[in-house]
Amino acid sequence: MEFIGRIFVPILITFLFGVFFATTIFPSFVFAYFLFFLGVIFGLLYFIRRSWRFIFIGIICVAMGLGIFRFTSWHTQPNDPLLLSRIESNVRVHGTIVREPDVREEKTHITILLESIEMGNGTTSVYGKALAIVPTYPMYVYGEHILIDGKISIPRAFGGDDGRVFNYPEYLHAKGVAYQFVYPDITKEDKGGGNDVLRILLEVKHTFTSHIEQVLPEPQSALAEGLLLGGGHSLGDEWTARFRDVGIIHIIVLSGYNMTIVAEWLAVLFLFLGFYPSIVMASIGIVLFTLMTGAGATVVRAAIMALLVLLARLTGRTYDVSRALLFAGVIMVAIDPGILLYDPSFQLSFLAALGLLHVAPLIKPYFSKLRRSPVLEEVVVSTLATQALVLPLLIYQTGMLSLVALFANILVLPLIPLSMLFVFLGSLGGFVSEALSFGLMLPAQMTLSFMLVVAEYGAKLPFAKITLPPISGAAVLFLYFLIAFCLYRKHKKIKRDASAPPYQAP
Repeated sequence: MEFIGRIFVPILITFLFGVFFATTIFPSFVFAYFLFFLGVIFGLLYFIRRSWRFIFIGIICVAMGLGIFRFTSWHTQPNDPLLLSRIESNVRVHGTIVREPDVREEKTHITILLESIEMGNGTTSVYGKALAIVPTYPMYVYGEHILIDGKISIPRAFGGDDGRVFNYPEYLHAKGVAYQFVYPDITKEDKGGGNDVLRILLEVKHTFTSHIEQVLPEPQSALAEGLLLGGGHSLGDEWTARFRDVGIIHIIVLSGYNMTIVAEWLAVLFLFLGFYPSIVMASIGIVLFTLMTGAGATVVRAAIMALLVLLARLTGRTYDVSRALLFAGVIMVAIDPGILLYDPSFQLSFLAALGLLHVAPLIKPYFSKLRRSPVLEEVVVSTLATQALVLPLLIYQTGMLSLVALFANILVLPLIPLSMLFVFLGSLGGFVSEALSFGLMLPAQMTLSFMLVVAEYGAKLPFAKITLPPISGAAVLFLYFLIAFCLYRKHKKIKRDASAPPYQAP
């Protein structure tokens, strides 16, 4: 069992490295088969030399080969030949909306499962998913069957003025999307498609949203929806930019980064019940949060990360839960290999969870003077721990460094659980009467208004943010290797000091 425990983590890491290798260098079935062959060779060498090192090397070769094989098989899945032959041409295709429409300020993104294409006097079956960019109105709902009439194209990468290029095609590929329509003509046919359970969950979510909008004015209602349900785009471009400039965008964009923060703060909110009940209540809150947001793949991944962090707090076995976190990450990557490098939500949630597990315990002793105020201590430690691991990736992706992020988070984060609680209670009260809903949401309106003030005036500060030049992916990887090495050395020293015999005076 000890041997299995020692090779468990290297196997998982090697699998991820195999996916990373195939993603960044080249996907190859031949190279994967070669690694499988090497694994067999080293396995046979064990019977000749009787050394467990050969077994270990063989297993590592197979694990890396599996990572390369999985990404290659995912990346080389063929697209529909009939649709490919019509790229950059007008088509009439039938499909079903298979994700909740992403409603933004001036447009809506809808994901469609393509089912058939009109050819002459009949239709021919096709397969694949497409993203359609459409006007905000009319509104669309999950499960609608629609007819799309417009030019079908392949998504293209795009870059900003700072030279950074966003690999949009692979980002959509990680979501299973291969085609794109830009403002096509759409005819609604009927409803009732998709998954029945998900449709019910989304209907519940929309009911909550309508109750919020009936009681709270803009932009408080949009912020409340962002906090409770993850509707970050509903705030609009101007307010979203302000939240990004002061480093609190994570509270309204359901990226997974905020999910771990929410988990920590729900535990603090219910701490008056006792340590273990607070963890249980926080876990229930995360599950309810996931269900209310529609239980999409992105939210589920973030919820798993957050629940594992809570498990670490509950058991006090950070190392074992770290293994579970790594195992959960590998399972997610095995199901959808594209998320490893192309899904910012997965990356941020994984790094934020690692920060709370491994960085927070190391820096907490340095803030012992704040222990008279546990809430302040928790927000400072949690913010610094998560920022320490997500900041290099955020700088690589956006190039923006917020100099007021720590102070803004100290002001805002303690209010998030309270705001979510009263928004949730107020939404429930909306099922009874609008007056009850208004009364229950009144505390939330005050806290939401304060958050907006922090974002507005924080963004106006001349030193609120600085823009950094693009950095290479290799530099980011080196930085994370350096962080991992320092954390490993620090934890190893703590473990060694804890196991050392107490000093006895001569």
